[in-house]
Amino acid sequence: MNITIFGMGYVGIVSAACLLRDGHTVTGVDPNEAKVRDLNAGRTPIQEPGVAELLAAGHASGRLTATATTPPGLGNCDMAWICVGTPSRPDGGVNTQQVERCIREIGTALREARTRPLLVARSTVPPGTVRNCLIPALEQTSGLRVGRDLHVVFHPEFLREGCAVDDFDHPPKIVVGEAHPGAADPLLKLYERYTAPRFRVGLEVAEMVKYSDNLFHAVKVVFANEIGALARAVGADARQVAEIFCSDTKLNINPYYLRPGFAFGGSCLPKDLRAMLRLAQQQSIRVPLFEATAESNRVRIEELVERVLSYRPARVGMVGLAFKPRTDDMRESPYVAVAKRLIGEGIELRIYDPGVDTRRLLGSNQAAVQTALGHLERLLVASLDELAQCELILVNHPTVTAECVAGWLKSGLRVIDLVGMPGLGPPAPSGYEGIAW
Repeated sequence: MNITIFGMGYVGIVSAACLLRDGHTVTGVDPNEAKVRDLNAGRTPIQEPGVAELLAAGHASGRLTATATTPPGLGNCDMAWICVGTPSRPDGGVNTQQVERCIREIGTALREARTRPLLVARSTVPPGTVRNCLIPALEQTSGLRVGRDLHVVFHPEFLREGCAVDDFDHPPKIVVGEAHPGAADPLLKLYERYTAPRFRVGLEVAEMVKYSDNLFHAVKVVFANEIGALARAVGADARQVAEIFCSDTKLNINPYYLRPGFAFGGSCLPKDLRAMLRLAQQQSIRVPLFEATAESNRVRIEELVERVLSYRPARVGMVGLAFKPRTDDMRESPYVAVAKRLIGEGIELRIYDPGVDTRRLLGSNQAAVQTALGHLERLLVASLDELAQCELILVNHPTVTAECVAGWLKSGLRVIDLVGMPGLGPPAPSGYEGIAW
């Protein structure tokens, strides 16, 4: 199948890599010339396990191309996936300008085309966007009628950065919202060999499923951290509390996101929480838990900064800066927020994150970290050994061994563990403390 993917960010790149692996031909469309050059050379523009190899193999087979402009007539593709960004507006609502522009460009290209590809919207948008915004824009620019001349579906993605290829291969569910019955048939045929529950629903249901998932993930992170704060206050080890709590997979759903740690971040949870808060405000609906979730997440960041400052260190080390290990995505990373605050307090930082290469950062990811930290390359160090000159070290990612941490503690450094590394107690070694234990 010939598939054109608009927007070569994390979702678009991972989707392209896996579709190529499945034998499809992929054309990537993105205005970022650096991404286009990388893809046309068989290189990955992002850091994500497994993606580089799949893209290189697809390129070698001649089935991967990329362009900065919409191909005339969409290049006779069978299916077009829309994976462009939908960032937050200043008021917390979703900025749909990129996806609207994309659908209008597609409509214009289809006006003179003989092919009628299935249009698959994957960009996260508020419920009602596809029906009330994208479809009218498409019909206006193309002169075609959705449901008669071509079809549009909404197909939310459930990919976690750091393990996105595995998530694509083993999805928790396959959800497709149809504007008209049967519209999703070609898309579901593409997933014939994939084993997962399948749901064919209306557009608004599919759009809302994505937000319900991400809001629940956000709530779970905050819930676990508040339990951790309470447990630590009364002298209880929050890891043991969490171990018992998470053993109940019948009533407590599952253990993912339910272990105490640090604040949530990244390109999805904060943005989607803001979007739903804005929607509730517009509809005069009170959602106290979701309103408190953002504040609680902010408090976790402020409390960590205050705890670090209480030790009056001149130099602080950080293990990990991206919002998750094994990725270079620093958009709304809580660790970037902590770093910015500590620098503002006059503290010298040394940051070790092997997944972050400032020469490879692009687009909104590059812009986000440059705005927050300026010259990031001056803060990064090449090895964990260079953190030994610090007075206090924050372990943000589990990419360091217990033996290494023990060596730091033995030399008199203080370590604050945000991830619950095994092999460090209880009882806790002198100088070691957990974020919630």
